Amino acid sequence: MTGIKGLVILTRFDYIESAYGKNKLKEITGTVNPDREAPLNQPIGISKDYPEILLGTLDNLIKSELLNNDESGFLDIGYWSAKHLMPHYFQIYIDDKDPKGFLKQMALLRDSLIGLGEMALAEMDKKSVVVHINYGQAYTESVRLSELGFLIEGCRLCGGKNVTWEEQNKVITSVEYQISWK
Repeated sequence: MTGIKGLVILTRFDYIESAYGKNKLKEITGTVNPDREAPLNQPIGISKDYPEILLGTLDNLIKSELLNNDESGFLDIGYWSAKHLMPHYFQIYIDDKDPKGFLKQMALLRDSLIGLGEMALAEMDKKSVVVHINYGQAYTESVRLSELGFLIEGCRLCGGKNVTWEEQNKVITSVEYQISWK
């Protein structure tokens, strides 16, 4: 893995500010990097790579300080992120009501938007796909759940009705889901 793109970090910041307010965001970012020269105290570039440990530290703070140690809350962060990012990056698939097109484009843009790992798709039928994500190293549950939430909500926003998912395979470095819709 080369690192996490700034977009992932900024989305976490936007979520914290939206859900908990600007003061809580300042408190959290100050805890992650109290040094004035630290990456979080500098302007964050959406396409710049940041160390995965930075996201891990931020996610641990979100989990302990905001989510009452309930890791499943990262699924909701993924839903929230999709609602805010989809119109910027995937509007054509929203307009065309094309969940499969969105997932295909997400696989192509993964390196630019997320920066870590690879995503591949296998079409099962017109309204069902197997998504394989190889993180290239051990991943955290917060990363897995927030990404899953993003994919599910992205399919909904692209016209997928009754979006369901089933975990097909999960190992320390990769995960595979079947995502279906009506």
